[in-house]
Amino acid sequence: METRLSKRTEIRAFKTDDMIWIVNAGVKGQDVQIYGKQNVRELAEQTEYDNMSMTGLVDGIIVGCGGIRELWPGVGEIWLMLSPEVDRFPFRTGQVICDGMRALIEDNNFVRLQGWCRMDFPKAHTLFKHLGFKPEGIAKKYTPDGQDCILYARIWEA
Repeated sequence: METRLSKRTEIRAFKTDDMIWIVNAGVKGQDVQIYGKQNVRELAEQTEYDNMSMTGLVDGIIVGCGGIRELWPGVGEIWLMLSPEVDRFPFRTGQVICDGMRALIEDNNFVRLQGWCRMDFPKAHTLFKHLGFKPEGIAKKYTPDGQDCILYARIWEA
């Protein structure tokens, strides 16, 4: 559980090895598996190159990484990968995720951001709502393991 000693949070630019570390440590989230594990390094390298992702740390420990993938000008899809360490720092993890995503949103000219969330991951639904996203619909059997997802989106008016 989180203690008073865990005070230092940090958000920094995403690095390829951040995603590799999380995958090797075991991605947190309802026993979700990484699909296509053999391509993770390539995905992580492209993510670092795109420069629209961040890594969150608490007391120097990676709790997650996430960012935005631009689909086309003005529209992006958010992604988030949590490490098993989130259980040690639940409150501070929420802080770094919210702060990091807000920074990415403010630094780019998006009119729409969207993200998919498994139906069986209630903490992620709470996070989307804290970030100002609203549910738009359900995608049946959307994931490789046949799970349903909700599409969340946030729109900024011009």
